[in-house]
Amino acid sequence: MPVVRAAFAAVLLLALAGCSRPAGGPAASPSGAALDPARPLPSPVPEVVARVNGQPVRIQQILPLAKTELDRLPNDERDAKKPEVVRRALQQYVDRELLLQEALARGVQADSREVDWAYDQLRREHPDDRAWADFLARQGLDAQSLRAELRVQRTVAAMLDQELEKTLGGEADETVRQQKQAQVQEALLARLRAKARIELFL
Repeated sequence: MPVVRAAFAAVLLLALAGCSRPAGGPAASPSGAALDPARPLPSPVPEVVARVNGQPVRIQQILPLAKTELDRLPNDERDAKKPEVVRRALQQYVDRELLLQEALARGVQADSREVDWAYDQLRREHPDDRAWADFLARQGLDAQSLRAELRVQRTVAAMLDQELEKTLGGEADETVRQQKQAQVQEALLARLRAKARIELFL
């Protein structure tokens, strides 16, 4: 399994169906999802492609996720699908940023031991230094940014665990928790989108 891809994308994909919904909020950009997502990308593509409550999202931050999806497409479809895929990656990243901002606002912190363990697991899958460097480069990451992304992942996961606990209490078994997890995540995202200032520039 391409674990770095999973590590990078896991937090973004917690948004679930959020990537197909408008980037809401009281001051969302009118150039966002109200328009055709398959329309051509602006030329040149701006370095800052969105702001989430004032926090910039840069094109370099969303390209790895977009590339992952584009690589799954047949070669003859990639150019035509690129605008839609890039905008979908941006929407997923916006949701990721909303979750992270909320986690930090709540004072949630990742367990450093879990971050270190996840990093070590990834490194063991690529023991050769050259393969490791190539692998990171393909994801648009280096060792430092990988650790940072894993910390984001664990921070958001810890907050979502708290949200699930608040919703279900301690009585629910693992099966019930898994069934409710998507609902809890999407409900939280809906609340965050409703009060966020999201500006999209693609």
